[in-house]
Parts: sequence; structure tokens; C-alpha cells
Amino acid sequence: MGFMDSDPEGKPTSLQETYEAKRQAHLQQLQQKEDEMRQSFVVRVKEKEAELKQSEKELHEKFDALKKQHAEDKKKVEEKKRMLEEEINLFNKKKQAAQQAQIAAEQAAAQASQTIKGKKK
Repeated sequence: MGFMDSDPEGKPTSLQETYEAKRQAHLQQLQQKEDEMRQSFVVRVKEKEAELKQSEKELHEKFDALKKQHAEDKKKVEEKKRMLEEEINLFNKKKQAAQQAQIAAEQAAAQASQTIKGKKK
């Protein structure tokens, strides 16, 4: 019990040698734990990088899909706009033709009434 002045083989040892031996063993144990922690950290960083790359890939795929959908929707809207403009132009042409026909009819009616008035005199 207590400190011995000899090692298990019976050789005398000093407290300084015992201290140094235990210190070295402790430092080796600390170094081993540090290495394990460093390796664990590297593994966690690599896992996190892999997760982030996967998330980034998914975001890019989602962005590309949304971009494609937006382009398709925009194309459909442009096509509908073009068709509506064609319908408006066609309607305006028909309206103008109808107005011209009405004006021509009014002029013909006015001319006919003048010729009838002229014949009565």
C-alpha cells in the first residue's frame, strides 16, 4: 500500500520516473482520444457535406423543374394573347365593315329619299 521504491521487477525506481511514465501514458491516452475525436469530426463533416450536396442537387432539380414549368406557362399565355389579339383584330375589321355598310345604307336611303322628293316636285 502506498508508493514503492521499486518497480514490479524489483528494481528501484524514483518518483520522478514513475511520474514521467504515468504522464507519458496519460499524454498518449489524450492523443488517442484527440485523434478519435478528430476522425469523428472529419466523418461528421463529410456526412454533412454529402447531405448539403444532396440538398443542393434537389434544389437545382426543383429550380429547373419550376423554370421549365414557368417557360411552358409563359408560352401558353403568349399563345393565348396572340389568339386574343387576332380575335380583336378580326372583330375590329368586322365592326369597321359593318359601320361602312351602315353608312353606305344610310347614304343610299338618303339618296333614295332625295330622288323621291325630286320626282314629286
